[in-house]
Amino acid sequence: MGCYINPQNERKEAFLGREGTFVGILPPEWGAVPEGSLPVCLVDNGLFTAAGIAYCAEEMAAFAHPDSRPKRWFTVPVEKLLPVSPLSEYLDREKSDRGHA
Repeated sequence: MGCYINPQNERKEAFLGREGTFVGILPPEWGAVPEGSLPVCLVDNGLFTAAGIAYCAEEMAAFAHPDSRPKRWFTVPVEKLLPVSPLSEYLDREKSDRGHA
């Protein structure tokens, strides 16, 4: 687990408010995410927030696992996520892993 957004010139919340579509406090169904978009989970860790990209079903399940932290879910177009995250590396790795399975 570990693909997170990190916009350089604004807060994660501002980025998600502008570029994402708020889904709710429960994760969307994996198959219901609009084509060309990915789910992003904004997690409130108390002292800081983290915005994790669910780039595959396994990552989404990990972020969706219940715990005590407040979470908000968004869908964000992949093209908007690429400049603010290492997403391309994770997608390449996923593609490579599927090719070897």
